[in-house]
Amino acid sequence: MKIAINNTKLSYETVGDGYPVYFFHGMSQDSTSMKENYEPLMSDGIKRIYLDLPGMGESQDISLVNNSDDVLNLVIDFIQQITGDQKISICGHSYGGYICLGLLKKIEYKINSVFITCPVIHADKENRDVSVHKNIIQEKLNIEDSYYQKFLDTNVLINQKAWDNYQRTILPGLKKYNIEFWNEIKTSHHYSFSFEDELTADLADSKVKTTLLLGKNDQVVGYKDQLALLDPDNEIEIYILNDAGHNLFTDRTKEWQDSFKKFSKSIKKN
Repeated sequence: MKIAINNTKLSYETVGDGYPVYFFHGMSQDSTSMKENYEPLMSDGIKRIYLDLPGMGESQDISLVNNSDDVLNLVIDFIQQITGDQKISICGHSYGGYICLGLLKKIEYKINSVFITCPVIHADKENRDVSVHKNIIQEKLNIEDSYYQKFLDTNVLINQKAWDNYQRTILPGLKKYNIEFWNEIKTSHHYSFSFEDELTADLADSKVKTTLLLGKNDQVVGYKDQLALLDPDNEIEIYILNDAGHNLFTDRTKEWQDSFKKFSKSIKKN
């Protein structure tokens, strides 16, 4: 489906009925990555809303988008149009996690709970404390595919099932990614929220139950920067998973699924 938000068209899909939960994908991906991973874990009574962020998936209307603040404002207006003043929960991966943190700052009063994997904390790469990546070859694969190296760069555990999952969840978005548009935003230093420097302090007393899952071998966003979000006065909890890179959906499938199932129980209480 398409929706017009401030003269910008965004693509989204809803699945099911009931309490609204929004899903925001990572950079260079699209809603396929979230839907394919999360749908098998969902149950009745939850309305799932999967959005393609600007310049990704089917949301290719980018004429009025100049920075991440613009993206966040579009998402806020999108939420208002779709669910109005209803309380919501939000889930995000990587850049989608960054969007979730921005939403916590801007519209915390609407949010009951948050589930984030591998979130961006510092948008500009030069400001990130990233980890050392590694590959654990569980199954030797002889693959001739131009995207296979990208798979090796984000996955720690290398096996046929992980590669199949990568092709199903990640490749659809990669093939539609407007890399020129996003590279321009990144190189012009408009990738960071204008309030990024204050974001950690602003969330120090957040009372929204927030779960973060991080990969210890994540060379894209790392895991150390995110620890600054921990504060005795907020409701943020963080789990760091061994042998997990930026795509921990396949590196540590059981741990991620178990954590989300625990999170989803709180959704049903809302």
